[in-house]
Amino acid sequence: MGISEHYRICPICEAGCGLKVRSEDRNVIAIEPNRDDVFSGGHMCAKGVSMIELDADLDRLRLPLIKENGKFREGSWPEAYDIINRNLGRIRDAYSANSIAIYAGNPTAHHVGLSMGLGVLATSLGSSNFYSAGSVDQLPKQLACELMFGDGMAIPVPDIGRCDYLLMLGANPVVSNGSLWMVPKFRDKLRALQARGGQLVTVDPRKSETARLANSHYPIKPGTDAWLLLAIIHELIDQGCEIPQRYNAKGVDQFVCYLDGFDLSLAEAHTGISIQAITQIAAELLAAENPVVYGRIGTTLQAFGTLTSYLVEVINIFLGVLDEAGGAMFPEQPFGQPSALKTDYEYNRFQSRVSHFPEVLGQMPSIALPEEIMTPGEGQIRALVCFAGNPVLSHPDSDKVKIALESLEFLVAIDLYDNETSQLADVILPGTSPFEDSHYDKFLGSMGYRNSARYSPAIFETEGSNEWEMSLTLAFGLNHGRVPSKHELDQFEDEIVAAYAATYIADKTSSLFERDLQEIVGMITPDSGVERLLDLGVRAGRWGDGFGETDGLTLQKMVDAPDGIDLGELRANRLSEINPMAEKTIDLAPKVIIADIERLFAEEVKTGFQLIGRRNVQTNNSWLRNLPMLNKGKPLCVLEINTADAQALKLNNGSLVRLASEVAHVEVVVELSDRISKGVVSLPHGFSENVDILQGVTSPGVNYNRLASGSAIDVPTATPALNGITVTLTAIA
Repeated sequence: MGISEHYRICPICEAGCGLKVRSEDRNVIAIEPNRDDVFSGGHMCAKGVSMIELDADLDRLRLPLIKENGKFREGSWPEAYDIINRNLGRIRDAYSANSIAIYAGNPTAHHVGLSMGLGVLATSLGSSNFYSAGSVDQLPKQLACELMFGDGMAIPVPDIGRCDYLLMLGANPVVSNGSLWMVPKFRDKLRALQARGGQLVTVDPRKSETARLANSHYPIKPGTDAWLLLAIIHELIDQGCEIPQRYNAKGVDQFVCYLDGFDLSLAEAHTGISIQAITQIAAELLAAENPVVYGRIGTTLQAFGTLTSYLVEVINIFLGVLDEAGGAMFPEQPFGQPSALKTDYEYNRFQSRVSHFPEVLGQMPSIALPEEIMTPGEGQIRALVCFAGNPVLSHPDSDKVKIALESLEFLVAIDLYDNETSQLADVILPGTSPFEDSHYDKFLGSMGYRNSARYSPAIFETEGSNEWEMSLTLAFGLNHGRVPSKHELDQFEDEIVAAYAATYIADKTSSLFERDLQEIVGMITPDSGVERLLDLGVRAGRWGDGFGETDGLTLQKMVDAPDGIDLGELRANRLSEINPMAEKTIDLAPKVIIADIERLFAEEVKTGFQLIGRRNVQTNNSWLRNLPMLNKGKPLCVLEINTADAQALKLNNGSLVRLASEVAHVEVVVELSDRISKGVVSLPHGFSENVDILQGVTSPGVNYNRLASGSAIDVPTATPALNGITVTLTAIA
């Protein structure tokens, strides 16, 4: 093969950076930023470079592992598939489809083959027990958007290139490169905003890397953002601000009545932000020409995540900047979904068996998984298929999660590594290297700071199955009770592609409406793989060629443009396209939101130390922690504490403390800081005390999520409140 150069979109985080990769034969020898990439413009972080080590990592799994007598041995793909099919079929036949659950981890959002393959598998299984990392992270934001816009994927993002006042709550895009917002090179975009006279105002208990660059920063008590946002709305109304008629909003009077007589001193007591500061923020929002409010992980991982997410957009509506240039806008992507798949959604269609937690956007809350496994009775979960996830480490009340998974009759894990969760599996199927998969941002593509069309093909072939093939093989096994031959798997894929094409052809709003099915399927250019569905969706999308109707996009044109194709700035006035509901209205007072406002008003002011999480650029949730490139410098898993608080407890840098919540305790080293508020301590998540799993572990730590209680939740979504955990600190000699 010799030395080759490839173009690649980084699949690790939400920046989606364009990279140049050089390889010699099967080995990656260099990675550098693609300075001509139309979206990322030459941005790359340490995680992108580290994929060299990830691909070559001796700890990365290459063959299926099968557990016998408590120990793993390597097995063949046919053997592993046969064991999985026999056990899943046995359990489903003996009990029901709901006795088998599916869990999808965070990498699913960055992997088009896995995300679309999981849809096929879930349909074949027919179980209502579908769980994902999204219910530990983002469901409050998605439910808020579903209730407000009729589409949980219609997530507004700041028009960073045209706004002049950005109020940011609980977000740190300098480190995360955006969250539910693809925004690489955030520092440069912030400099441009400030150079044109704009301001960044941050609200966070910790003066994060982003907050240090802000024009103003307001430290807030964890989990109290809803109080602040309601206070700001009260001030906007008090200063004569009214919702523009173009939003066709209903429930305004009912919502506003909850602010009659609103006491700003209560907001001050809960948030720690003064009345003067609250009124100043409101005045600055009103004075700005193009203001916008954005909230992220700190606003969703709390007890009022859905309400807070809703109120963020309520302010954007009152200011008249939702769906407007310079405000909160709805990005678009080349891949177009048929409107038949955008049917009206009814929240809480069914509930979990034990605690009756609500279903949200087709998912059950992951907080329910342990009790659904351990509680006997009809519908008890007895088997789990875990894709690219590590719930033992990343879920609240982690000790209980581990006990629950250990009690399963059968557990399948699909992962790059043997981790805390896959260690408990009966069969592990190895995930592919990032260089063995094609990449298209189907999930995140509708959250970019700018519209673009980008695709990168796989660099290397995989020796086994990729995640699309795994999903189809498992789905076929559930349907037919056996492992498919190559010919049968190809036929199964043909059926899936044809069924998907039929949804476009039946869609009156689609460019493919009433076209000939065989003609369309025959014109799809890739011969196999998830790329067939990708080509179909792109060509049927807004910029697509409609299979010969225009000179628009095809997947091949995206392949031929390795730097990407720029599709322009975000487009205003898209609400009528997004909202599928007949009345096309925005409801400011859905029952769920009103009930949560009442719940908020019943809350007492919190006391004691409050624990929050934090991100750093060298880690990515619960993985990558054993790559040498990302483990240079000082230890990352330390507890940040305000200097004054530390002095009161007679703690110094490097002191060891016992950090305890109501459910667990850990022992961790402290680091004194003036960048964190008094009464708040901060610990990164994703670290593990178990240093024996991987040979290359160089950054052990303590598991943050052991401290989180399964009872502290955002009620509308049952998302765990991972921020604002009340803890105690005790010095250890």
